[in-house]
Amino acid sequence: MKRRTIPAAFALLIAVTLFTGAIFPVAADTKTKARKGGLTEEQKIMHLLNRTGFGPRPGDVERVRAMGIDKYIDQQLHPDRIDDASTEARLRGFASLKMDVAQIYDKYPAPNQIARELGLRMPDPVNQQGNPPDEANMPAGAKEEAATQRENRQKIFSYYAERGLRPPQMLLQELQAQKVIRAVYSERQLQEVMTDFWYNHFNVFWGKGADRWMTTDYEMNTIRPNTLGKFKDLLLATAKSPAMLFYLDNFQSMSPDAQLPGRRGLNRRNQGQFGGNLRNRRQEDNREMDRDQQKNAQPRPQPGNNPFNRKRGINENYAREIMELHTLGVDGGYTQKDVQEVARAFTGWTIQQPRQNGRFIFREFMHDKGEKVVLGQKINTGGMKDGEMVVEILARHPSTAKFISTKLVRRFVSDNPPQALVDRVAGVYMKTDGDISQMLRAIFTSEEFYSKEAYRAKIKSPFELAVSAVRAMGGETVGGMQISQFIARMGQPLYLYQPPTGYPDRAEQWVNTGSLLERLNFGLALSANRVRGTTVDMKRVAPGIESAKADRLMERAIAVLLNGEVSQQTRAVLDRQLKEGVPVKGELDKAAVNQSEAMNDGQMIAEGGLPSRPGRGAGRGERRAERYGFLNLGRIPPATPVDPEVAKVFGLVLGSPEFQRR
Repeated sequence: MKRRTIPAAFALLIAVTLFTGAIFPVAADTKTKARKGGLTEEQKIMHLLNRTGFGPRPGDVERVRAMGIDKYIDQQLHPDRIDDASTEARLRGFASLKMDVAQIYDKYPAPNQIARELGLRMPDPVNQQGNPPDEANMPAGAKEEAATQRENRQKIFSYYAERGLRPPQMLLQELQAQKVIRAVYSERQLQEVMTDFWYNHFNVFWGKGADRWMTTDYEMNTIRPNTLGKFKDLLLATAKSPAMLFYLDNFQSMSPDAQLPGRRGLNRRNQGQFGGNLRNRRQEDNREMDRDQQKNAQPRPQPGNNPFNRKRGINENYAREIMELHTLGVDGGYTQKDVQEVARAFTGWTIQQPRQNGRFIFREFMHDKGEKVVLGQKINTGGMKDGEMVVEILARHPSTAKFISTKLVRRFVSDNPPQALVDRVAGVYMKTDGDISQMLRAIFTSEEFYSKEAYRAKIKSPFELAVSAVRAMGGETVGGMQISQFIARMGQPLYLYQPPTGYPDRAEQWVNTGSLLERLNFGLALSANRVRGTTVDMKRVAPGIESAKADRLMERAIAVLLNGEVSQQTRAVLDRQLKEGVPVKGELDKAAVNQSEAMNDGQMIAEGGLPSRPGRGAGRGERRAERYGFLNLGRIPPATPVDPEVAKVFGLVLGSPEFQRR
């Protein structure tokens, strides 16, 4: 593609112009005008596919039209009735998805454990800018040290490969890949949307210590099975999840008055099948946890799960977040005293051997046995039932019904949820004991859902944009590293959001000049087949249209990607931009590649990454992972050449305001 030099200010102006009205719906100039007061049937189907899923693939609109909207909604609300074997077949190479935490620890050991086994000192990290050490200007002693570090690094990864093990970083890459693959291919689109929604609602940061090994199990066995069931069951499952217990530090919360059992008896119980001095091993692992916490700028916990090494005390982190973020909401009517009482109720909810098997366990001796009063209700059932009673109280509270209903309506209808609809959905929550599927049915059958004000009123998140673009163009993907890197560059690194709030579900989170340019950049890269592991067949998307016929190409792109609906303003900008040039290159920039490669290489102590050479092109780390046998993405679709003009037209339409919205 011929690249033109465009002043930076003009490039930014183009991006802003393309997204004018991003927060306010734009009226479409379409051949099929909406009926007065509502949407056409065609628009309703497009709206439904964009909100209950990740947008249509070729043929989806016709399929829903033949089936009927009501039947499609009912089908999506019962994912167990939908055959999704073809999607599961695409995930067979991701072994970690079927493993429990203990198996993951065995298969994905931390590099520093291997270094200790080999008697090696771990290499120093490469700097955060992705720059390798400048060995040419190093003194002689430093050059020798750098050479030793490179040799140690290779020994560690040879150890992995020879024993069929994998670095922990592969867990993140498999998680990200499966998320992309499911969103692109799954017939159970609503379940994928709700898995994304609930993971974000009950957010866990993959990069925090032991959560690197626990997050896979968290999504597969805590979130995914409960996406459309009773909210209370989902809440209880997250409360008992080792990933959540570790992330919000509840695993170390214990009564200040706890009477510890004898050391000898405790050690015998904890020694387990592996034998050895588990207490000393756990002390070492706990020191590593502390280093992880410091690195990720999280509040430093007391040493790990051994009661002898932990400062006694109640941790209020989880108690606060379960009320503020998970159930009642910040204005839900609780007090600081309620936070303290809930924290007391959850003492003893902890993790058995967090660095070995990562299972939930309730330890009676850690529990605060006194009476608690939460939201005016006395709790004195004793033991683990105290925490379960808190879950029951919170799940049945009217403030929880309102808070959860508001978030669901915001996700599916508008950034400013219509209060009347929120009230009706909250009423369904209270009547059905928090039945998520019934709440969703109330939303999907409401007038507000199909209103003109809701149509194309939501800005797609970077993840939604990426997978909807692949789907719209009938693309193929193995969920390779580059598509996740693009999503991160657009502002949404998957599983790596640190605050417990999760990503905000509002336009202002995604609409800024820098991220908009990255979105346009992704669209051009995808349409030009420059996203490794993801391809589109442009000859099938735009058959028989010569690149010289720009007007016909534009009409085809608008028909395929926007269902023929585009505003006059957007069309004018697209036509002008097509003539004047494109402000981005349509590729992952070198800075992003360098930083990603450096993370894989220099930070493998913490991240379990891959040995790699920064600055040698995107995809190199992924190819190394495949060569070592660490990553099995299956057959990567071949990238066929694309006419630059065709790629430019489709890339620009992917960057249009109409496609950026859902």
